[in-house]
Amino acid sequence: MKLSYLSLAIACLLSGHVLAAEVQELAVTEVKATDTKQNTVTSEKLDNRQVNDIKGALSGLAGVSVSNGVRYSQKTYLRGMEEHSANVTIDGARQDGQMFHHSGNQIVDPSMLKAVSVELGASSVLSGYGANVGAISYVTKDPKDLLALDQKFGFKVATAADTATEFQQVSVSGYGRLTDQLSLLGMMSWNESGDIETPDREPIVNKHSELKSGLVKAVYDVDDNQQLAVSLQHVEDAGHRAFSGEKPGATTVEEALGFNGYERDTYTVNYRNDSANPLLDLSVDGYYNQKKMVRGAQTGINWIKDSAGQWQKDGTEATPARDYSYETVGLNIRNTMDINDIPWTVGIETFKSEQAIDATGTALITRNDGSTASVIKSVTNGPEARLIGGYVQGEFNLGALQIIPGVRFDSYKLGGAYDNSFSQFSPKLNLFWQASETLGIKAGYGRIFKGPGLPETLMISSDMTASPDAKAETGNHLELGLIYDFGQSVNLDSASLYANIYQYDIDNYYHPTKNTNLARGISDLTKQGIEAGMTVSHQDLEAYVNYSYNTGEKAFDDYTTDDYYSGTHLVKLGLDYQLTDELTLGWDSIFASSASLDDRSVANGTVITEPVEKAGYGVSNAWATYQVAQLQGLSLRLAVDNLFDKAYQDHNSFGMYWGNASYNDNEVGRNFKFAVSYQY
Repeated sequence: MKLSYLSLAIACLLSGHVLAAEVQELAVTEVKATDTKQNTVTSEKLDNRQVNDIKGALSGLAGVSVSNGVRYSQKTYLRGMEEHSANVTIDGARQDGQMFHHSGNQIVDPSMLKAVSVELGASSVLSGYGANVGAISYVTKDPKDLLALDQKFGFKVATAADTATEFQQVSVSGYGRLTDQLSLLGMMSWNESGDIETPDREPIVNKHSELKSGLVKAVYDVDDNQQLAVSLQHVEDAGHRAFSGEKPGATTVEEALGFNGYERDTYTVNYRNDSANPLLDLSVDGYYNQKKMVRGAQTGINWIKDSAGQWQKDGTEATPARDYSYETVGLNIRNTMDINDIPWTVGIETFKSEQAIDATGTALITRNDGSTASVIKSVTNGPEARLIGGYVQGEFNLGALQIIPGVRFDSYKLGGAYDNSFSQFSPKLNLFWQASETLGIKAGYGRIFKGPGLPETLMISSDMTASPDAKAETGNHLELGLIYDFGQSVNLDSASLYANIYQYDIDNYYHPTKNTNLARGISDLTKQGIEAGMTVSHQDLEAYVNYSYNTGEKAFDDYTTDDYYSGTHLVKLGLDYQLTDELTLGWDSIFASSASLDDRSVANGTVITEPVEKAGYGVSNAWATYQVAQLQGLSLRLAVDNLFDKAYQDHNSFGMYWGNASYNDNEVGRNFKFAVSYQY
């Protein structure tokens, strides 16, 4: 960890000249170590900004980036590491698994969300298995989020549109209390997008999509302390469009595109018992989650490798319709016991994941010499992964010092097409010292562990095996932070400054792309970085500004190279201002510096260095929400994304992440967004 980061963090806080931290929904009256690690975006903010993808949902958070402008290709990066290194859940259901390396991994409809939270770091056993860089938690709405205090039944209808992606949406919700204890919610949403306007280029015409989603949730309040919630959710995003959503889009389409899409079905049972008994504060989450990639029947080129290992065309291949699936079933049980005024949390986490391909028939290959062959596309004995993990955490409060130690034990096994196993004890520690009424200092350590993730589902086959060299990701995470509450000193409702510096050392860092033997492209990754920030709230104004930066290196056997997803100074700022009781205005901006990296590789025994250059950019968005006083429940919303029609590319987007801006699309241009909703 570089001393310059620590010096910068301390100087920023003590001088008050801070570029600022993660967007929080926290009022800092008593600072705690766990509070400053959590960033939450509420459904109100999602609605006001008319967010319709995960890029918009996470755009304001420090240390978080979402690549690519098209919804079905978007990937999330925490501190410059892809979401494979995080624990991603929806209502407690794990969202593991990569379907295709040119598509996104999170299939989410933001209109269904109550909130999305991001936790950065690996220093808590409560973050879940494999949270090497942090955790992303999506929580869907429930009936009580929409019902007024004395309301028995209600409904909400909404419609939205925009100008730059031909977006159109209609959603309907119904909810009510059937009894004093039982409440129900049903939500349905449909939207579609068409041609995409990007600055300085012709519209992209081959990345259309149609999204359909539905949520049914029942909540039963057993008593004042116990609640049982059951939910069923279905989301699909599909269309006749380019299969590789990350790659540059076409500006003309001369023939019909093949059908492809992504689906998710999630079933959850969530039980909570916040008992008055100090030995019982119980949560139980059971779930089944299936992600699918659907491809229609198609005829295309039959590619073969020649004796020199080069790809050549040899006739055609007629392929049937296929469903690629990644299923996970799991259970998490957690209980907190207060023993002699010391909270102890114990938990068990277990899941099983499996991959399969279901084809409607066999593929027919017709070679140039006239010969034919049939190829089975279905895979029933695909890769499997199982986890059994347990953990314990204590919380000791010694005056102004809080000590939170914990340890996890995870046993991870691969089955089906594979036969490997990995296990590890992983100690964790968080420290927090309330140095004064306004200043807090925190530190964290986490031992990292994650077994080899299952490979890209598109690439699995019936004859695949895992290499005996497959290894688990292991390593260490260190973090130091300062928190300064200055609200009272400047007579504001709330105001805080803080900064974090961190370092990750991860051995056997891997990526699942085409990695069916689980030993391809493994490196040792080192990441160092800083986040700093400020949030202010006073009367009708809320504002934030945050800053993040990281550097990284990957060490291979013969050379070390800069990590592609590093080197960018990123500043994000925003404000909400309630001008009147009915009208709220908002603004947010993102400024990214240029980045210069060195890409090293080995050719014929010689290390070659090539520059990677990424152009800086600045982009701003504005929005307004008007609550119609004459008709309670009617809301009108207007937003303008990319207000100044800036031509830019996110630095983690495909093509741009290795410095090739021509092998990528620009982000969406100036986009006027309109929405109307009525809630009864």
